Amino acid sequence: MRLALLPGAGGASATTWRTVLFFEPDAPPLAGAPAIDRFLAVDGDGRLVQSIKSHLASASFTRTGILQRTYTLEALIALYLQKLRAAAPCDLGSRAVIGRPVRYWGARDAADEARAVARMRAALGLAGFADVVFEYEPVAAALRYASTLDHDELILVADFGGGTSDFSLARVGPKVVPGDKGAILATHGLPVGGDSFDARVIDALVAPALGLGTHYRDEMGARTPVPGALFGRLRRWHHLSFLKEPATLHLLERLQHGAEAPAAKVALSESPRASLEVDDLPLHLPMERAGFDGWIAPELDAIDAAVTGVLDAGGVSPGDVDTVFATGGSSLVPAVRQRLAARFGDGKLAGGEELTSVAWGLAARARQVFGAAA
Repeated sequence: MRLALLPGAGGASATTWRTVLFFEPDAPPLAGAPAIDRFLAVDGDGRLVQSIKSHLASASFTRTGILQRTYTLEALIALYLQKLRAAAPCDLGSRAVIGRPVRYWGARDAADEARAVARMRAALGLAGFADVVFEYEPVAAALRYASTLDHDELILVADFGGGTSDFSLARVGPKVVPGDKGAILATHGLPVGGDSFDARVIDALVAPALGLGTHYRDEMGARTPVPGALFGRLRRWHHLSFLKEPATLHLLERLQHGAEAPAAKVALSESPRASLEVDDLPLHLPMERAGFDGWIAPELDAIDAAVTGVLDAGGVSPGDVDTVFATGGSSLVPAVRQRLAARFGDGKLAGGEELTSVAWGLAARARQVFGAAA
């Protein structure tokens, strides 16, 4: 079994697509890598919509206006899926196993979880998928890891995505019946991921440099605090597109002309460090790993607590676990891996295919559910 190739950046091929849509006047919407290519080619002159699935659990977000047209959330997700269908090198059919986090981002209770699943199912229906089965993403990743084994193991799958971190404690291997739910001892999830880490960088570096806590002169000349809500939009990828709404653009223009403390360049020190460059703004923001690790400490503590929760639910100790399979893009953050190594031992950590293991596992699950023709 192999992953299908999709149009990638610059016309190359890729096995993954970002969940983005790009809209511009007098042109059809684009999705995935072609959407990002076009967004860069026109220097952002359009509307880039990112992380649309992150709104699924929200009762307050139902629709948005884009270029004088109103879209429901389900229609946006369906549009992305339709573009994915058109770009795929094979017919995707009407049956699918769809990955879902253990806990949807923003879900506070069972009603929110049910809302997210129902909306996702509706979007899939609009895109032509009539027979749908949902599977936890860390369970799918466990299937991928299991396919590499010639012996049985007790594993902890730690799937660190953009919006959520999900865990499954599972028995896997040749003697385990494929798809046997009894092999899954426990699952757990929390709304912490790479986007949460990005938000800490925004809070610590970007927002202060862009005027958080300062004032501007409004149209009447009154001294007014720069609205904190603007920086709230910056903290989450799936809220960034709202910054291009007409009312927000008008406010940003007023801020630009009336700011008391314009954004200033932050000088680099002589110590080795990375830096965050902000295009089209006079900003050069130095960033050290030690500082970053400190900023994300609350998220790392929450991840530690979730790991404790899934171990307790499964009735096992860290010493009982044979392997910790860390997957998802945020599993590559050194501080995340260090926390796992501190608890289980560095020798128990395994990785690889961080961006595709869940997709492979979902395809394997589809074969189990629908047969070899799936």
